[in-house]
Amino acid sequence: MKDRLPIEVFDPIARHFKKVGRRAHRDWGVNKAHEDSLTGAAFADFHMRRSRKVLVDSTEWRWRVRTRKFGSGGKASEERRTGADGIVEIEVRHLPSGMLDLKGLLVQAKKEWSGADPRLAGQVRRMEELAPGCSAAVDYSPRGYSAAAGTVVLEAEGNRRRVPDSDVVPLGDFLADRFLPCEVGLRGLYYDARRELLHLPPNPARPDAVALFIPERLRIEVVEIGPR
Repeated sequence: MKDRLPIEVFDPIARHFKKVGRRAHRDWGVNKAHEDSLTGAAFADFHMRRSRKVLVDSTEWRWRVRTRKFGSGGKASEERRTGADGIVEIEVRHLPSGMLDLKGLLVQAKKEWSGADPRLAGQVRRMEELAPGCSAAVDYSPRGYSAAAGTVVLEAEGNRRRVPDSDVVPLGDFLADRFLPCEVGLRGLYYDARRELLHLPPNPARPDAVALFIPERLRIEVVEIGPR
């Protein structure tokens, strides 16, 4: 999205991701017993209760980050159906022109990922089947949280030892430097909370939407308001 957003809007979002990402692991000791607890705490750190406003050439932009997590209990849970622990969404609105951009990233999280993990490989494969190029694996450890693109995890068949260190970066940097500029994630993937539908990028091999009830999600919303 770097080519679609003013630098005055893009940079604050990137700084927010990096700042929160650097400190996200501070609650490791409290939540380390369960991956779901770690994810909930990390997503809560990224959450912003109020939107932030930026004026660019007398035009007002608003952006904020919202966080949620997919349900993981039961055979029909959101995680079982998608392979994901949660979703990251970016929404950009240009109100004067009426243009709306939506893109998303499906996320699966692991605790102290090391060695071969066939279950992770299967979960990432499910995410990539739903939305190619739209997934990431997040690794929690007491030293910090990191992330790698789902395609990289699949190439390594879920084996951390086969993933180049350069492809595993701090979580905040991954969201700011790879997801936000659109190196990973695709336009057209987003969750419609009102209708409880996960909308997928166009693909003739599958439906354009999957009915889900997703109680939690991670969302970035940017709104441009015309000159007043």
